[in-house]
Amino acid sequence: MISMYERVIEDFHLLHPKLKERYQLTQENVFKGKGVMTEISGGSYWVRLLFKAGTVFRCFFPERGRNVPFTIENHIRLTKNDTPAAVWNRTFFFQDKQRHFDAVMIYDKSRVEIIDYFGHPPILISSLRFKAEADGSLSITSVRQWLPLFRKKLPLPKCLYGISSVNESYDEEKGCFTIDVHVKNPLFGTLFAYRGTFNREEETA
Repeated sequence: MISMYERVIEDFHLLHPKLKERYQLTQENVFKGKGVMTEISGGSYWVRLLFKAGTVFRCFFPERGRNVPFTIENHIRLTKNDTPAAVWNRTFFFQDKQRHFDAVMIYDKSRVEIIDYFGHPPILISSLRFKAEADGSLSITSVRQWLPLFRKKLPLPKCLYGISSVNESYDEEKGCFTIDVHVKNPLFGTLFAYRGTFNREEETA
């Protein structure tokens, strides 16, 4: 069975074999990982104050730090109309609390793209572009964004976008996945950023 990511990742064949395996998610193929964020940073005082409200929705959070343990779980479920949806559950273990960054990615057949719903219930929606790079890594960038309002999608003006840039790769030397995320806004600059490494759980057992 072809995964939803194989359908949307440009030049999928260029991905490192470990990344190909990671993104061949189906209902039978679940990914669970564990690792450490070398650094979680970014966001002014006011941005972080706003992010505190995001904790209610298991989405954004105000905490920042170094060497923060985290887990990630991805699995596929089907929506009511049998559309594939990839569940992304990320948990960050700070010294005195746990924080979550959860989302659901849904495959839009009509546009052949992924729509990302952030939070439970969703508080932000974004379309994403996936591209395999020549070095075998995967780049993910945000394209269009909306606010969910009364079961409709309200388009956000670009000045309010959280423009995300993600690079995921596999480090052969260290034998682990690497992740580098940066989210910025045209008016407020960097909203948050994190970078770290992780392994599939069975590889660390």
